[in-house]
Amino acid sequence: MSCVETFSAPLSAEAISSAWLSALICDLSSPSFTLQNSFTNDSYWRDLLAFTPDFRTLHALPKIQQFFSVPVAVARPNRFRLLPGVRHRRVGPTRLFIQGIIQFHTVIAQCTGVFTLTQSEDSSWKAWSFVTMMDRLSGVIDRFGVHTPLCRSAEWNSIMDYTAVVVGAGQCGLSVAARLENLGISTLVLERSGAVGDSWRSRYESLETNTPKAFNHLPFVAFPEGCGKYIPCRDVADYLENYQRTLGLHVLTSAHISAASYDASSSTWTLSISVSGKIYITVTARHLIGATGISTVGGALSFTPSIPGKNSFLGSIIHSSEYRSSSCVGAQKVIVVGGGCSAHDIAQDMANHGSQTMLVQRSPTAVVSRQTIDRMLTGYVGQDVPPTEIADRFYVALPLSTVRNFQYDSMEMYAHIDQDLRENLSRNGYLLPGPEDNFLHRLSVRRGGYYIDRGCAKLITSGKITVKSGHEISHFSPTGMVFDDGSRVMADLVIFATGYSNTTIKQVAEGLFGPQVADAVHDLGGWDSECELAGIWRPTGHDGLWFAEGDLFSARFYSQFLALQIMAREMGLVSPDQRTYT
Repeated sequence: MSCVETFSAPLSAEAISSAWLSALICDLSSPSFTLQNSFTNDSYWRDLLAFTPDFRTLHALPKIQQFFSVPVAVARPNRFRLLPGVRHRRVGPTRLFIQGIIQFHTVIAQCTGVFTLTQSEDSSWKAWSFVTMMDRLSGVIDRFGVHTPLCRSAEWNSIMDYTAVVVGAGQCGLSVAARLENLGISTLVLERSGAVGDSWRSRYESLETNTPKAFNHLPFVAFPEGCGKYIPCRDVADYLENYQRTLGLHVLTSAHISAASYDASSSTWTLSISVSGKIYITVTARHLIGATGISTVGGALSFTPSIPGKNSFLGSIIHSSEYRSSSCVGAQKVIVVGGGCSAHDIAQDMANHGSQTMLVQRSPTAVVSRQTIDRMLTGYVGQDVPPTEIADRFYVALPLSTVRNFQYDSMEMYAHIDQDLRENLSRNGYLLPGPEDNFLHRLSVRRGGYYIDRGCAKLITSGKITVKSGHEISHFSPTGMVFDDGSRVMADLVIFATGYSNTTIKQVAEGLFGPQVADAVHDLGGWDSECELAGIWRPTGHDGLWFAEGDLFSARFYSQFLALQIMAREMGLVSPDQRTYT
């Protein structure tokens, strides 16, 4: 078969995708390994374990061909087929792509690939983005559905042995445990609080998810039918607790690690654990996963800026992490310092319950509505959102590096939805960033400085919440705050919604497992040179040590790949240097 086919009549998206798949198969099997017939010169290939035992994103055809030539030859991909559901997708107001999913096998796994095709200058359709991912290892059977709950009842002893231990029973820790047990890997979860879900119960009562229910459930167990579109934090907490019970996951609450050591000769961790400060147990495992919320509430200290005159203030000062509800405060004049989601939610809660509330916005905030978020999550033209498992794959179809290139166009496409919202905020003195520093940039790159509106904007534009924008706080006075323009604001309570201290993986590793373990961990964090999260859901530099963090989507989606990485190592499928499959 020729790798290049010509057609005289217009083709449907399915026919175009089928022709592209034929070209891809020819390219992959070519002795010279050329992808010129199936990839654009400016293409991206992101691989999540299908061809490499790590997360890699390569950009530009020469680099892609050079990098993937050997992994593809080793993997010997075969049995390609195009799955139903090929669809058009817009990324920007004028950029129309064809997007779909293929399924294929390698010598060790079943995999999928999400392709995003664009029309070249010669009118041929080629991949501008291709994301390949491992679905399951050959010969490994999913236990869920056959064995539910996944685990037998726990037998708590003073000495226990598991294949994996997860530290943290939030959404990431529970998802990883469920994925591992689904593969038959015995897993223990350690939770420092008294109950599963307490990390959500400890937040302010008005907190809700900002993404729809279908986007938020964890592996295997959906949210109850009675839940609304956006889930209150206490319902999320109850869901996590029920999730653990339904799957029978082994979780020790009120558990603290007093010592951790790693024996390289036996590839074994030994953990000394105290439970409720009274019971002491020893646990051995080959894999240790930190899921305490790196760079979030569970893994970092609250940050409050140092402002002169703090001790002279006669009112109360708290951090947003200490705030529960307006009914617990009772203040009449409130200043909320911050421009993120927590700041707006807390200001909204206080204003709705009668407080005179000011929001101090020291720098511009990117604001979008929930309606825009819904549109961005689907991203499809004239079609319904597919099932969650399929939507997840489409959601990651564009690597972060490509999203950066198209974030301006993407936001411009949805600009009309929030035009009135932004104009009304601007008229009330609210600072918005320029078009190139928009919501997508702050979400994906900065990971902060944005607000998803759930009602606070209307309170600002109606005058129920006043805004002090673009000015730094000079100092506290006994009755309130003084700003650098000389203005004064009276307050009974000041709430700092100013986030949390930056925490690297090395620092978290030292806090959890001690300096000896931390010394072997790469000082990673943020994005690596390929726009992949460094050291999260993937190797950390220390054998048998992993980290997991993120929102409910990240917990559901990336937990599968962490479990597969651990399973591949347990099956002896990864080379000693962990760079290739054997």
